[in-house]
Parts: sequence; structure tokens; C-alpha cells
Amino acid sequence: MTMAPIGDMRDRLAINAEETPDKPALIDDRPDGTSRVMTFRELNEMVNRIGNALIDVGFGSGERLVWAGRNCMEVIAIQHAARKAGGFSISLNHRLTKSEVHSIVGVAEPTFVWTGSDFRDFFAKDELPSLRDVVIFDGGALDGQISYEKFIEGSSTEEPKPRESSRKGFDPILIFTSGTTGLPKGVVRYGLGASEIELQTGLLGGGDGVFIVTGSLSHGGPNGMANNSLLIGGTVVLQHRFDAADWLRLVEKYRVTNSYSAPIAVRRICALPDDERQRRDSSSLRTMIAAAAQWPHSLKEAFVAAFPGCDLWELYGSSELATVTVQAPQDQLRKPGSCGRAAPGVEILLVDEEDRVITEPGQPGLLYAKSDSVYHSYLGDDEAYQKSLRGEFATVGDIATFDEEGFYTICDRQKDMLISGGANIYPKEIENLLESHPDIFESAVVGLPDEEWGERPHALIVRNAGARVESDEILAYCREHLASYKVPGSLEFVSELPHMVSGKLAKREIKARLRN
Repeated sequence: MTMAPIGDMRDRLAINAEETPDKPALIDDRPDGTSRVMTFRELNEMVNRIGNALIDVGFGSGERLVWAGRNCMEVIAIQHAARKAGGFSISLNHRLTKSEVHSIVGVAEPTFVWTGSDFRDFFAKDELPSLRDVVIFDGGALDGQISYEKFIEGSSTEEPKPRESSRKGFDPILIFTSGTTGLPKGVVRYGLGASEIELQTGLLGGGDGVFIVTGSLSHGGPNGMANNSLLIGGTVVLQHRFDAADWLRLVEKYRVTNSYSAPIAVRRICALPDDERQRRDSSSLRTMIAAAAQWPHSLKEAFVAAFPGCDLWELYGSSELATVTVQAPQDQLRKPGSCGRAAPGVEILLVDEEDRVITEPGQPGLLYAKSDSVYHSYLGDDEAYQKSLRGEFATVGDIATFDEEGFYTICDRQKDMLISGGANIYPKEIENLLESHPDIFESAVVGLPDEEWGERPHALIVRNAGARVESDEILAYCREHLASYKVPGSLEFVSELPHMVSGKLAKREIKARLRN
């Protein structure tokens, strides 16, 4: 969970179940006609039944469970049940391989698994010694596993009373990163600070909002915003699997007001034919939060044109640093490439290659942030944690600049930066330019070895549907807008690019493909 209970010391979900028992809390409406609506009273009863069942099988205060599954009511419920039982839930990316899942489980040492049947083969108890119980929430349990119905049989709907555990020293919140630059790391934090909670609550519009999950709940951003919406009394609309046209159907049908999205999902929505997009009434949308990965300026322009009544906010941050900068709607088009000013309660430093603090605008440096929401360690990897620190400040390796008005621009990840002929090249700058071309849907730029220059940028390009643009035109476009050393030395057209569940480009996977 990413937000502490607000005000009342009682459980916020229980309060909502008392005050608005018949209000829809969760809506799961699928294109095949399957539809479920769960009120706050029903959700709280489901959560309590699972929470009490957890306690009955010995799940104690401070223990961890992992969950895996696509967007559905059950993966929301388990998180609140674990919280009410005094433990902590960890999401597993549904795109991970079995060996990657086992690696995370080996570090996190959960005692309990909650998973859909699609992923049941990953959790054989004889292969994972920390596990006591594995529940399959949608049927089809294997030997040594238990079905959801059997698990909650006879369980009470009363508020759970957590039991003490003999396992001590467990940290309050554990989030596994999306693995942008390597295997996911366990981020340990003690909750979010007051400024971050106030920021998120304001963006979600309070308890009258209707939030649609755009992306996977196994990613911290959509998941945190969805759960925060529930805690402040808002309704959450789930999309089992993202589909751009169906997203618009749900926005229209349920008068959705808010969402949070990585660029890839919104790019697909904006790429729909005009008549298909315009036949849906999206006038209820009040706030879109751009996050997870940088939205190119061209995508912001397309979104503002397609949804003129919706305020576009941008958050830059990470699992480790929480929100670092905020860009307000009035600055989105005025400040191309920027991700905003420092968020409330956040201090930022940029440091050059000589470890000197940068004080002049326009100079790129490694970004460090300090706030009461910054993380406290990496689970089982204190060396990596210590390397990320500079006094009370921490970094995730992003290179940034700031301008005269205090607006920050993220150049790229330090590990993605190329050095060609001694000059630093930031792939994100080239990608943003490529994606401003009217015939390009998406791009990825990586470095390839070059005998003369050391590295040269190589571009992979996905054309817009029906576009026939060729290499010569694209390279001419790059030469017009980029310094010569930044122009891709080579490019190729691909049908699609791989993405992580967070919506970020899977650069590690792209580089591995090019090496093979």
C-alpha cells in the first residue's frame, strides 16, 4: 500500500463500508459482457473474510505474502486483507519468468502466495521453502495448493485482529522495482510522507472520483493510485487487460474522472481513428496523471488535443524516491521535455562527473532527491543502497538538467547514456525527436559498438498504422533537428517494441536481442 490511513485511526476501508455501504467500490466490466460490481460493504466483507483466513492459517504481524494475477477484484482484496492481518503484500509482474519469480521469492521470503491459475505452476511448495500456503483465487488448485473457496470457508466477516508473529525485524513496506536496468530490487520504505499523501489525494479528486486503472496493478503506480482511490472513498474501474477502444467504452459508461498512465497506453488511445475516439463521450475525464515513463512532447500535444477538458499532470519519480517533480497542466505545452519543478517537500541536487553540485542552468548531472518519502534500503543489497546515497540524498541513476525557472528535464538513465567519440548522447532525446515525426508511433534508441566512435546510436522504429516512411526521410529529419553526432548511425523498422509491465520500454531485452 502506498498511502497511510487518513485522519481516523480506524481502518479507512471499514469507514467507507459504514458511511457509503452501497456505493460501488470496484467495477470489473469486460468486453465479453462479463461484469461484476462490488460495493464498499461487499469489498470490506470480502477483505475481512480473507484477512481472518490468513490469520487462521498462521499469517502473523510483519509477515509477507506475494500475489500474482491480472487486474481483478481478488488482487485488490488480498492487499487490503494482508494489511488488515498485519502483514505486507508484494506484487509480482505477470510477465516474469519462473526463474525470475523464484529469485524474488528467495529474497523476499514470503510465507503465503495468492495467485491466479495462470501462474500456479510457478509456486510449487517443494521448490520454495519459505512458503506455507498457496491459494489459487480463480480455481484449479494443484496438489499442495488450495482454492479460494476452500480457503475462506467458515471465515468471519468481522474486522481482523492481527496475531503476533515470531518473525521479527521485517520492514513495513517492500516494493520490487520494475527492473529497468537489471533484475527487480526490493525497495524498503516506512511509508509515504505527508506531502506525498496530500499530493496524491488532491490529484485523485477526493472521494467523489472514479478512477480507471490504465495498466497493470502489479506495477506500483496504477496499483497505488487505485488503492488510494478506494481509501478516500472513490470508485475504481478495472480493466482486466488493456485495450484502447474498450478503455474509452469504460470511461463513457462509468463517467470516469481520473487515471494514471505510462505513455504506451495513451499513445494507443490517441492513435485510434478519430471517428472511433470521438463517438465515445469522454467529457467526464478531469485528471490524467502522466507517469511511469516520460511522455514525449508530441504525445502530450496529442492527448491535450484529444481530451481538451482533461487536466494533464506529470509526475516524475521512482519506487525508491517516490514523487520527485510535478508538472502542472498549464506548463505541459509551455515547457517541452520538462517534467516540472520539485514536488512539495522534496529537495533536489544535480551532481556532475566530478561530484560537484551543479548551480548553473542547462548543465546535465546525476539527480539526487531528499524527502520524507525516500526509501530506506534495498532488501539484501546494502552495497547497492549505500552507492545510491550522497548524505541524506539518494539517486536512481537519472541524468537531468534544470532551467532558469527551476523546471527539470530528465535526459536519460545514466546506464543508458552512450559515449560516441567522447561525447555523451542521451537516447531519450533522440527517441523524443523520432516520436515527434507524424509517421512514427514509437521508437527505441540503444548503443551499438563502433570501431571508430566506440558507440553509435541505433534506432528501432515502429511506424504508425498505414505509414510508409522510409529510412532516408527519417535520417534527414534527425539531421535537421539534432547535432550530427546524435543522428542514428543505423535504424531498423520493427512491428512492435517490448515493454515492461510498468509501460516502460524494456531496454535490457532490446539490447539482449541485438547482441544475439
